[in-house]
Amino acid sequence: MQEDIQKAYQALRQAIVHFNEDWPQLATRCVVWRLPVLQENKTPDTIPVERLDGHVAIAAAKAAFLQFEREVGQAPGTVMRLPGVIFVSSGVLGRVEQINALKQAVKDAIEQTRIEQNVQPAIRPRIMRRALGKEFNTNQLLRSIQSFDAAPRLIVFTWAGHTGGTEYKVVAQVREQLELEAAARADREGVPVKQTVEYQELRSIVRMADDESLVKRKLVAPHPRAMLYLSESTTYDAMIHANLPVFVLDSEDGCEVRDLKDFDRSNRTAERPDCSKASEAVPRKSLYLPTERKARVGRKLAVPSTYLGGVPPDDGS
Repeated sequence: MQEDIQKAYQALRQAIVHFNEDWPQLATRCVVWRLPVLQENKTPDTIPVERLDGHVAIAAAKAAFLQFEREVGQAPGTVMRLPGVIFVSSGVLGRVEQINALKQAVKDAIEQTRIEQNVQPAIRPRIMRRALGKEFNTNQLLRSIQSFDAAPRLIVFTWAGHTGGTEYKVVAQVREQLELEAAARADREGVPVKQTVEYQELRSIVRMADDESLVKRKLVAPHPRAMLYLSESTTYDAMIHANLPVFVLDSEDGCEVRDLKDFDRSNRTAERPDCSKASEAVPRKSLYLPTERKARVGRKLAVPSTYLGGVPPDDGS
């Protein structure tokens, strides 16, 4: 029900308002980078960044934590991001985890409403906007805040410019769509169905079962990320999407922060050498045969954090 979504949202908003009243008193250093919001659903070749420090950065961070609606001129389907880091004198992990749990409660309320209305998962954003307002942005509302109860020695901000996204399409649905398209083309062009492009594409998946899946690859817009070095290792201990400022502990030894630079597509032409090569199934629709998925073995952090694999905090922390 919409009322459940609204109730969950109000609890989330109130928690962040109270959090915003408290964390600036613990902040010893704050730096963020302001990015321009996109006015069309297309990634530009260059993205300039503006560094903010001190009280200006704190004000920008407080606003970003509560910015769930699109800005004036912000194109639908685009996201406001404010990468950065907030150094605090004492940990805020418990408060951040509470906020993230409230975000999950909003997500659960949206999903429950979708189930009650018996509509497709793609309708979730529409359900959310009906309950909260037409300018609300799903990603800005539900994305988590990151916090580490540890003092890093180095944080590197950079761009992930060649990240690829994937989604899975059930073969039965693909087959049904191609059959309909083949029949439509045959009727439109006056040719036998077996001579259509779609029929030939059907032949490429003829040996696949209806409940198997094909992989649809899509390009993801460049987005900032942060690599945190918490140990003496030469490789990073955690890499996060830098959608919002991350909270970390300050220390007497200090922490080197390497600035986020302007994004320039012309300087990022090389793709990662470890990208897997997939066999084409239906190239016209960017559909590929699934490759064997290798289990990722990540390094478990020895510090409490919101990061995947982090150690939960002790009771009472």
